[in-house]
Amino acid sequence: MGTKNNFQLEGKALPITEVKFSLYGAGINSTSGQKPYMQGTLRDVCAWMSTPRMASITRQLRAIDDESGQKKFKTERLPFATFSGQFSYRKADGLIQHSGLQCFDFDHLSADDIANARQLLLSDPYFGTELIFTSPRGNGIKWVTHVDLSRATHEQWYSAVRAYLHSSYGLEADSAPSNVASACFLCFDAEMVVNPDVLPF
Repeated sequence: MGTKNNFQLEGKALPITEVKFSLYGAGINSTSGQKPYMQGTLRDVCAWMSTPRMASITRQLRAIDDESGQKKFKTERLPFATFSGQFSYRKADGLIQHSGLQCFDFDHLSADDIANARQLLLSDPYFGTELIFTSPRGNGIKWVTHVDLSRATHEQWYSAVRAYLHSSYGLEADSAPSNVASACFLCFDAEMVVNPDVLPF
């Protein structure tokens, strides 16, 4: 399935610390939300997610007691990433370069389900975890892994990995992120796990 820490892009092996994708400010439905704030790395994502401000915003979101209010808050206040690549604008035809990463979203999980799913994904023998964190609303997880695009397309990999996770662990990933330009909202998670090569220490 390829190495866990090196990525083959256009014939050149890149360490995980150099793999880039697009990061966006808050306001996913605004005009400015269609243009990346920067082309960043997993280290940049971890920096964004670890700030006191992000912790405060995440607490505010989870304090909202209705789903529609949470969704509105999330679309207006949370930054997000398109982990699968660098984009000039957030559409499939705006893709500049694929990152070799895919993000899988698991929703509607209990606290016990989240803990169990995280452990299963972290210990999977075939797909390495580049990043895993509890979703912004606190009822799911986001999991970022690496795929080898020399062996299949983005869409083929997404479908295959999704089917593998379901058959192996009973985990049902959302089908929507199969789109290469799919956005992943970021939030604070004190138990976030990232590939150790990304950490500066």
